[in-house]
Amino acid sequence: MTNERPSHYRRVRGWPSDTPFRGGPIFTLPLPIGPIVFVTVISWFASLVIPSPFGPGPIFNDLAFVPVEFLVHLNDGEVVSALVPLFTHVLLHDPTGPGHLVLNMLWLMVFGSGIARRLCIPGTLAGERTHNVLVFLAFYLASGAAGGLAHFATHTYETGPLIGASGAISGLMGGTLRFALRLFAPMGAEYGRLAPLWARPVLVASAIYVGLNVATGVAGSMGADGMSSIAWEAHIGGFLFGLLAFPLFDRLAKRPPLPFGLS
Repeated sequence: MTNERPSHYRRVRGWPSDTPFRGGPIFTLPLPIGPIVFVTVISWFASLVIPSPFGPGPIFNDLAFVPVEFLVHLNDGEVVSALVPLFTHVLLHDPTGPGHLVLNMLWLMVFGSGIARRLCIPGTLAGERTHNVLVFLAFYLASGAAGGLAHFATHTYETGPLIGASGAISGLMGGTLRFALRLFAPMGAEYGRLAPLWARPVLVASAIYVGLNVATGVAGSMGADGMSSIAWEAHIGGFLFGLLAFPLFDRLAKRPPLPFGLS
């Protein structure tokens, strides 16, 4: 005889484990995050050694998003040339130092891990894991593209390049708000239902995030050149995309059946 309380969450057919969910080690990165960090770091190193008209940053030529070039390519009907940098600019970071890269990769590990564990649940079949990893990558890159479009909308004729994963990571932040609230995920964020947009914590956190970015942009524009070096519009664009579009990507993920009583 034992005093262990029986759990009806045990041994549910299709559930990834025979034991109740207990979060993994805090420093264990889900599958998609490590490779993304690796490719991004390699891209940064490459930007230090491959010549580019934008300076020491190498492959900026083809991968950075330049608003006015985007407009020119669209006007010329060169759709592929216009769209590719919308996605690839997330791989590039400030070539003058590692600070920009390191900060973004840390935020990617924090917010990307939550999204990855939600979409790419360990224990699913290999084919399902591959499908879910692709769903994650699509959400990440689409968030970056949304950030690029927001930047384009406010800097249409700018010739300077937009680089960095901040827009994509902001999308991860927005998506995280939809499922990580304890009220909606009592069994853990991986399996909880999504919070509605009008939930007070979602509204408050969103207002704070947008407000801080607007304040950053206003403060930056007061500099000597009247321009902010931080693409705060891209942050907001990526965040709003993640906040609004995450439910679509969440439905695309393939998961094992939920325990009894959860939905």
